[in-house]
Amino acid sequence: MDYLILSLLWLIYFVIHSALASDQVKTYYARIIKRGFRFYRIIYSVISILGLLAILVFNASITSVVLFENKGWIRYISMMLATFGVIIISRSFREYRFAAFVGLKEEGNEFIKTGILKYVRHPIYSGTILIVVGFFLFIPTLSSLISACCTLAYLPVGIYLEERKLINQFGDRYLTYKKEVPSIFPRLRR
Repeated sequence: MDYLILSLLWLIYFVIHSALASDQVKTYYARIIKRGFRFYRIIYSVISILGLLAILVFNASITSVVLFENKGWIRYISMMLATFGVIIISRSFREYRFAAFVGLKEEGNEFIKTGILKYVRHPIYSGTILIVVGFFLFIPTLSSLISACCTLAYLPVGIYLEERKLINQFGDRYLTYKKEVPSIFPRLRR
């Protein structure tokens, strides 16, 4: 039963996360709260972080089946994957400007394709994949596998929704960028 609840919590989290990020919901709240809308992004970030933490605490509280032992190389590989994921995400925030990303500063509407964005369009998702796989290999339980699978299953949906917004915002410039730069895995050769 706990595994079903965990899966449902992930589903609810991703639906709320995507809905609050949608232009339709943003437009709706901009009309309702008018001047207070400048706090929307920070409220969105707080809801996202608290929701994620709640699910991770629930995930950790489940008495779960251990799927395999993570000794030796598996343990090192798990830590390396998670570390590289954190590095990629931190490099992403050089381009996205962390303070604007979480809502502490006004968000710019410029089209950015410098730094890590020259190699992948969605580096935060790239880093997330590495962290999630690393987390599962570090704690190889059924509940961790469910969380990893839910997260990995959502990423194509998240990418689709985000790219739809970016195409609406930047038009042909983004479509050209989309043709030139891979989504989450960089090309080995240029």
